[in-house]
Amino acid sequence: MNILNKVIIFLVGGLFIFSGLIKLNDPVGTQIKLEEYFEVFSEDLKEKPAQVSINGETEPIPADQIKETTLSKFFIALKPYALSIALLMSALEVILGVNLLTGYRLRFTLWLLLLMILFFTFLTYYSWAYDKVQDCGCFGDAIKLTPKQSFMKDVVLTALIGVLFFQRKRLVPNAGPKVGLAFNLVATALSFGLGLYATYYLPPIDFRAYKVGVSIPDQMEYSGEPQYGQEKYIYTNLDTQEEEVYNQWEEKLGDTLKYEFKAYEKPLLNPEVLPKITDFNVWNAEGDYTDSVFTGNKLLIIVEDVQKTDLPTFEEVPALVKNLDQMNVEVWLLSASSNDLVEALRHQYQLAIPAFSVDGKVLKTMARANPSFILLQEGVVKAKWPHRKMPNATSIKQLL
Repeated sequence: MNILNKVIIFLVGGLFIFSGLIKLNDPVGTQIKLEEYFEVFSEDLKEKPAQVSINGETEPIPADQIKETTLSKFFIALKPYALSIALLMSALEVILGVNLLTGYRLRFTLWLLLLMILFFTFLTYYSWAYDKVQDCGCFGDAIKLTPKQSFMKDVVLTALIGVLFFQRKRLVPNAGPKVGLAFNLVATALSFGLGLYATYYLPPIDFRAYKVGVSIPDQMEYSGEPQYGQEKYIYTNLDTQEEEVYNQWEEKLGDTLKYEFKAYEKPLLNPEVLPKITDFNVWNAEGDYTDSVFTGNKLLIIVEDVQKTDLPTFEEVPALVKNLDQMNVEVWLLSASSNDLVEALRHQYQLAIPAFSVDGKVLKTMARANPSFILLQEGVVKAKWPHRKMPNATSIKQLL
């Protein structure tokens, strides 16, 4: 049993450290995921009347019949603190993983691990059972899991932690108290240091589809021929109220008095060939400019939200634009803010550059800092910079 316990300690501790480090590499990504959960819980906890179904279609509930509750208000109130919660939660995963491996304050560590994994299990079950958040963000953008896979992973972890928890009085630490404390302090410092660096600059390791070296237009295409499995037509038999599955459509299914359509499925057997980018679009009042982004050399200034951006950065932009113009590098401003806010920003800092609209989620995916700078050459990402490390014309010239 002692050997089994050590194996479980190694697996659980290692997994928590890995999971925490992945999240600390990109705390803003974890923040976005937490905000999604807060919105889902807030919406689901509102007081609503029962929905009415007419001719098999569910009628929407009028907005004036939906009421806020104390809990729905609570989760919305958490949104401004999502980044702080993300940092604390991710750092705690690493610290608890290290404590488990060394055996430092083992009983307290096991209590926290059990509470944390029960919380995670609830989240992943809720996502899977009620088809809510499609990616729990357990391993950030590094490893994508479906809600069911995430839930099953947490069930296994709950069982493993449970084995250790019920033996907590008999477990022997792998290191003495002083060594354990030293590892705990180092893990704490490194965890928060990594998280703060990634928050104020950019993730040290970029796992997203817009990372340096990739071709954005290539990421928008299929990487191979999609292959599909057997198609399924799923109907409810109104006489028996049972679900019936057919591999091809049959004429009898057109009888709406006996059969009610439920779903059509044609599973993709090789989802890895799907485009990695499906929502990148650039436009302004004159039309769509998506393809134009991928021609020539472009320095994109990413301003996800004008009202939250670092304004002093733009004092240096006009000089940079002037130097890049001589190098045949166009500078474009991409933002999700309203045209009025963008125009006010351009006027305030005399930015003689074209401005375009892009979806806010896309901009957050492209670069976490606000603002950020992305250098493209024929659609290939050559470099990224946060506003705290704003590029100059010399560094850009060396990359082209």
